[in-house]
Amino acid sequence: SGSGSGSAAHVPAAAPPSDAEVRAMDVAAAAATLRVHVSVSRVAVAACKRLANLCLEVQNRQLAAEAGAIEAAVAAMQAHPQVAGVQQQGCAALVNVCSGADGAGRARKQRAADTGAIEAVVAALQAHPQVAEVQQQGCVALVNVCSGTDAAGRARSQRAAVAGAIEAVVAALQAHPQVEDVQKMGCWALRNVCSGTD
Repeated sequence: SGSGSGSAAHVPAAAPPSDAEVRAMDVAAAAATLRVHVSVSRVAVAACKRLANLCLEVQNRQLAAEAGAIEAAVAAMQAHPQVAGVQQQGCAALVNVCSGADGAGRARKQRAADTGAIEAVVAALQAHPQVAEVQQQGCVALVNVCSGTDAAGRARSQRAAVAGAIEAVVAALQAHPQVEDVQKMGCWALRNVCSGTD
């Protein structure tokens, strides 16, 4: 009583796409799929990986941000904190979407910080200390999001420090002494998070 026939609340959601379907998606479709199916970890992994791959190409980074990829990747990481694949691919998506030192790139880094990406990355590092791929991608995400010598860049670095990034990166370095990419990216992350002249 009181609800009309055809109420949207009773319409079943579309079935989650297959991994092959996700691999064929463009930026907007991958971001939309990640938003709609964020609760399905398999789709979250595939969509974040697709976004990461698409955003290796510079021209796709701003398109991804405008399509909500940053917010969707952070939401996926928050929805699946114990799924290492979501954490790894979510960090990878953030790495590539947030690449770039131009004005648009700096805006994407700030958008990521404003969305909670720094805290999500630190949580990923803390939740998966023995998964080298999560540690490496998490460190690179901190490198990218916390870069910048302007006031906003320094504020992002301070936010990372407050979130526990320094301790999480040091733990990654200690846990993976023989993994060159973790060592290199961890040192770079510490440099970005700890730099400053004040």
